[in-house]
Amino acid sequence: MTEHAVVIAGGGPTGLMLAGELALADVDVAIVERRVNHDLAGSRAGGLHSRTIEVLDQRGIAERFLSEGQVVQVAGFAGTRLDISDFPTRHPYGLGLWQNHIERINGRLGRRAGGADLPRA
Repeated sequence: MTEHAVVIAGGGPTGLMLAGELALADVDVAIVERRVNHDLAGSRAGGLHSRTIEVLDQRGIAERFLSEGQVVQVAGFAGTRLDISDFPTRHPYGLGLWQNHIERINGRLGRRAGGADLPRA
């Protein structure tokens, strides 16, 4: 049995991002995931919201996602689309990008930070 300081259950976008952050902090981390690859059954997350893009920008990695997605106005309330293009942020938009692409980019970032490729349970 292998021991790690942190074991993350799930290799989706959140788990991969957490693993990358921990690897940057020199924390020994492993991800357990039941999927054998990044293929997804059905559609899952279809993009990123403005605040998520801001956080990625703070880490210096937003461009990696922006270069592969499509900028869109995604905000809405009760079925009404809201225009956030005048919000006080560097990223007043959402990004259309399917979850499998988000995971692929996150996986590359984790490996660059010193983490292993996506381990499987």
